[in-house]
Amino acid sequence: MRLLTFLTPLLALLPIALSADQQHWANLSSKSKDGVIKLDTESYREILSDDREYSVSVVLTALPAQFKCQPCHDFDPSFHQVAASWKRKPRHVRDNHFFAKLDFQDGQAIYQELGLTSAPTVMFHPALSGPNKSNKLSVITYEMNRNGLTAPPLHSFLSNLTPEPFSFYKPINPVHLVAIPMSLFAIVVSLYSMRRVLIPLIQSRLIWGTFSIILILTFTSGHMWNKIKNAPYVAAGPNGQISWIAGGYSNQLGLESQVVGGIYGLLAFSIIALTVLIPAQSSPVKQRIGVYLWLGMLIIVFSLLMKLFRMKNGGYPFGLLF
Repeated sequence: MRLLTFLTPLLALLPIALSADQQHWANLSSKSKDGVIKLDTESYREILSDDREYSVSVVLTALPAQFKCQPCHDFDPSFHQVAASWKRKPRHVRDNHFFAKLDFQDGQAIYQELGLTSAPTVMFHPALSGPNKSNKLSVITYEMNRNGLTAPPLHSFLSNLTPEPFSFYKPINPVHLVAIPMSLFAIVVSLYSMRRVLIPLIQSRLIWGTFSIILILTFTSGHMWNKIKNAPYVAAGPNGQISWIAGGYSNQLGLESQVVGGIYGLLAFSIIALTVLIPAQSSPVKQRIGVYLWLGMLIIVFSLLMKLFRMKNGGYPFGLLF
């Protein structure tokens, strides 16, 4: 009596013997790489027999090229991925539910019987007898239009219907595990081999100064405002003419910001020339000519900038040469 009491829980853990037809589908599923059984008209009717003790998830699709069903090709990897996730369950569990696929060219009669005019379509057929029979005896169709063609929504839908919930498994791509470290190693080696060239460039005040000026001009000219507001490059004027200046201080066009950036760049370079380049000249004559030249450039360009402000807003009171 004590021995029987001890063995009862262990006997409950042993897999229950499968019926002949269920064992047949279990063998076909185990031979498939991801557990998907390929059906035709006859096997479709056989796997969905009225006395089945197992449930079935069937995708009705049209993969051959002559049918031109792009959603079928997009959804097919998702269905196989979910089926492969279910196949990771223990055999005594996964043999109570099968994933199957019926292509249109292999089962046109089934499509006509079901009245299907589009693909892909996923249907869950519950068990009709045996220990897995539940109160859900009607076929449940997956809402493809609302859930889309990706695998996670399909997994969430089927995991609530299968005999046991199952986790979604996404295989790891070994190429990334090898390619990324090798790429990083190659970059490090390349940078190390070019250190004699790169270190002087990194320490160059000229390069960092030029980069800083370009960055400052990009932001002060209004480039980020154009990106945020999606401002047009030019606009049509009242007479059909192309206008590159937007009236008012709260509007701006793409070409206008480029012109302003160019003006700011000339002004910045004029100041740099007056403070750095001209004092570096050894000849007093060259220094004098340079001062006159770049000071004149500074005044002219700044006058153009003020004129641009007056063109944007007629009430701007200041001006210089123009």
